[in-house]
Formats: sequence, structure tokens, C-alpha cells
Amino acid sequence: MGAKVIVLGGGFGGATAAQKLDKYLLNDDVEITLIEKNDSQTYLTELHEVAGNRIKPEGVKVSLKEALEYTRVKIVQDEITKVDIENKKLYSETSEYDYDYLIIACGSEPAYFGIPGMKEHAFTLWSLKDAEKINKHIREMFKKAQYETDKQKRAKMLTFIVGGGGFTGVEMIGELMEWVNRLCKEYKIPRNEVKLSLVEALPKILPTVSRENLVQKVVNFLNKNGVEVKTNSMITSVTPDGITLKTGEKIPTKTLIWTGGIQGNSFVANIGLNTDKKGRIVVNKYMESSNPYVYAIGDSASYVGEDGKPMPALVESALQSADAAAYNIAASIKNTPKKELKLNLHGNMVSVGRRFAIAELSGIGGLSGYPATFMKHIVNMHYLFGLSGLGMCAQYIRDQFIDVPDKGKLSIIENHVAVTTNMFWLSLMRVFLGLMWIISGIQHIQEGWLSSVKLSAGASSAPMQNVPAWYGWFMEKFIFPHAVFFQSVITLSEIGIGLLLVVGLFTFIAALGTIFLHINFYLSGMATFNNWWYVITAIAIMGGAGRAFGLDYYVMPWLSKVLKHWVRRKKLKLNVF
Repeated sequence: MGAKVIVLGGGFGGATAAQKLDKYLLNDDVEITLIEKNDSQTYLTELHEVAGNRIKPEGVKVSLKEALEYTRVKIVQDEITKVDIENKKLYSETSEYDYDYLIIACGSEPAYFGIPGMKEHAFTLWSLKDAEKINKHIREMFKKAQYETDKQKRAKMLTFIVGGGGFTGVEMIGELMEWVNRLCKEYKIPRNEVKLSLVEALPKILPTVSRENLVQKVVNFLNKNGVEVKTNSMITSVTPDGITLKTGEKIPTKTLIWTGGIQGNSFVANIGLNTDKKGRIVVNKYMESSNPYVYAIGDSASYVGEDGKPMPALVESALQSADAAAYNIAASIKNTPKKELKLNLHGNMVSVGRRFAIAELSGIGGLSGYPATFMKHIVNMHYLFGLSGLGMCAQYIRDQFIDVPDKGKLSIIENHVAVTTNMFWLSLMRVFLGLMWIISGIQHIQEGWLSSVKLSAGASSAPMQNVPAWYGWFMEKFIFPHAVFFQSVITLSEIGIGLLLVVGLFTFIAALGTIFLHINFYLSGMATFNNWWYVITAIAIMGGAGRAFGLDYYVMPWLSKVLKHWVRRKKLKLNVF
């Protein structure tokens, strides 16, 4: 039996490490196991969207089974309680696991800095359970406040404070800022009775953002939308009824959401490896801990690069350190040279509600507003695609823009996009469009398009004088000299596209073909404005019309699995079910 490699933790770093181990040891006899206490991983950086009612809880869940499908990785759902470094064993309450190499990817946990009452009375945002708890509590405060007659008690219920002005804190207050507007309408509470505050101990919020103008845009946006930003305001104590600042100011509240810092997972800090003052495992440039058979990645690792900068707690850091650890374990097993971790981080992004964000990106610079919001969505989908493929990206789009819990937070355009329809009705349009293409192709066959020149004759009688000059040149140079060939291509394409649409196979591609053909017909003068319904119908059916009474219902899931198997295993396997 070959080497046994265990990845402890199934977050982005852990799942990526397992994928990379399978890739780098593709032809080796090894046993790769991922141990995770939950049945799925959570996209931690988007928890504020669940807490603030932007998306449903399912929107931050990523299936480990799907992420590791068609790999040799064995997924074990268990909670490890003890690590025996000397004897290379892991223990849970019911099982023990042997390993030759171990990757620790247990993430981090909130740091309370010894602030009295913080751990006992503040909400944290470090798990899906935390986010759901915050969501439920905020709604409960509005429910109670609508009937509360005592002004002080009511004010306390309607005061919401986020402690910590880093990425998570700013994103959390941004979601609250939007959601409370809806809650005020729902529970008939005047908006001016609700107090939102972002409290930061440092002189400015978002301390890791270097461009001051971007930080100021965030502050201005928050202030404009009724959020008080308090800097140089360290929280010194917390009670069930409020907080006290270093200045002596007391703020009555029933809600403090603490995002002021993180530290290494307490379980990791006590397994017998060298750690830093935050409880993270100290690793070298190969991601090796003080024990050469134990590696640490992501938030579990404390690594300082050659430039003297510590590895930040970012998804990108977790992914790159996971790749390095997996590569170097494979190198140890194969007795080949290892590679150093050279972080190549591409910047930071932070959203402030649904419609505003800032981004500081290498090679691009600073962005704000909708461009930054767009980039944040693109980056999120990039991470999800790398982990679980196109299906997860499609799910992300549905969670963000269609299947949302509170459509009142959407813009007018987004609200219309989010309206769904039964695909049955679109399938009727699909079949009709397909029949029209088949009829057109048959007519062209009857007119002799497969045997005699028709394009040049047709073009001379068509209004060629209205054709764009560049397109006329293209037709004269390339199409007319080979007219019969291109006529045959057009005719067979019409029939082929029509058949695909009628049976509902590769509908998206057939719709693109419809658009391409019609634009060419229009440019050449062979189609009129009245024929643009072809294009409109094609666009309408691109959203999955082939999955209703069509072969896409069966073929697309199968094809997705075939492609995923090919990407993961580098082998084409048609029987993947």
C-alpha cells in the first residue's frame, strides 16, 4: 500500500489541497483522505450576505462531494479531537486514522483580545450557524420593537453595531444598511429610529486598503445611507445591554456583531507544533511545520515571505498555499525537488451592500461602484469554478440574482431578471423556431442552393448598396467565388440548427447559431427588419429551454460529468453515472 495523506479541514484550502494531491500523484499508489466535520464547506467570505438577508443559507454552501467528484479522494465526515504527531495518528470520538503526511487546513476563529463580555454577549460571523443566528436575531429585534412602548428599550432594540472595520465588518454593515430599509417598511418603524454604527479601534476603516480615496468613498457611502462610522473607538467592555468605548462613551444596544480580529483555531494551537502568538502553525517556504510530515495552509499557517510580509487571511492565500503543500508532499513521495511558495496576490475587494463595492487590483488599479461589484462577482465565480466547475457558477448566479429571499433589495432591472417562468412555454418557442429553420432550409434546397449559384444573383437583386462596405468587400472577396460551397453550408446549417432546436439538443449553441446566421442574412440584404424575431426568440430560449421536453434534460448533466471526469482524471469516460 502506498503513502497515506490526510487533509484535515474541507474549506477552500483543504478541498483545493485534496484536488491538487490527486493531480500531482495521479499515477502513484497513494491513499488521499479529506476529513471534515460538516457535509459541505462554507464560503466564509460571503456569510455577511446570509446574515443580511441578501441570499439564502444554501448560497454559501459548496458540496465537497461535487468538488472532489472523479478524484481518488475519500471524504470522511468526522470531527477530530486529538492529533498524535509522534505516532502519526488522528483521533475522533469513534475512530482513529493513520497518516504518512498531514495537511492541516482547519481555518481560524474569532479573536476577542480579552475584552470583558465580548465572547459572552457579541455575535460573531465565522460560520453559517453564526450568520443564520444574526439574521434571526435582527428580525426578532424589529418584531419586538414594533410593539415596545418604552422608548429606551425600543431604541436599544433598534441600535445595531458592528465592531471591527475590516473587510468583514464593512461588508456586514453594508448588508444591514440595505436590509433595515425593508424591515422598517415591513414592521412600520420609521427609519430614523434605527441606528447603525461601524466601530473601529484604528484611525481608519479598511486598514489594508492602500488607496485612501477608495476608503473615503466607502465612508461617504455609509454616511450617506445612515451609517455612523466611529474610528479611534476601541471597545473596552460588552454587556447584554450595550458596549463601552475607550473614550468612556456607552452605547446601549442589544446587537453587537464582532468582526474585529481572527486567530488560529484553538484546536490547531494545541497539537504540539510551533505556533505564533495568534495560535497559527509556523511553516517554512514549503508549507512544512516544525514536523516535516505535517503541513499547514491558509488561516492555519503562519508564513512570512521573503519580502517580510506575512501571508494574509485571504481565499487566494489559501488556494496558493494549498497548491504548494500538495506539490511538496508529492515531491517528498516521489523524491523530486520541492517548490517554494511565492504568493501572487491580485488585490482586495469589499462590497458595501448589493450595489456598491471597491476593488484594489494589481494591473488594474482602484475601482468603485458597479465596476468593482462586477469584478467581485467575477472573482467569486472564478474561485467556485476552480473548486467545483461551471455548475457551481450557475448556482452562484441563481443564488445572487434569481432565487433571493428578499427581492426588495434588488434594483428594478434585477427584479425583472429574477422573475422566473416555466420552461414549458419557452420550449414551444424553441420548437417553433426550429421548424421555421427547417422550412427555410428545405426551401433553399428546392431553389437549388446545393447545386447552382444563388448568392451572387440574389445579392445583385438585393439592396447591396446598403450593405456595409467592409461586409460587401468580404462577400466579393471570399463568398461569391465559392458561392455553391457557402450556399450548401448555410442550407445544411439551417436544417441542422432547426433539428437541434426541435429535439432540444445543445439549445444554447443552436440559439447562438441562429443569431449568427440572421446577422449575416441581414448584413447581406437577404433578410428584412421583420425577421429580427429570430434573434429575439433565440435569446429567449438560451436560458435552458432545451431542458423542458428536450434532450438537453438528459444530455447536459451527462456532458457536465464527462467533462469534469476528463479535467480531473485526464481520461475521457463516457459512462460516468
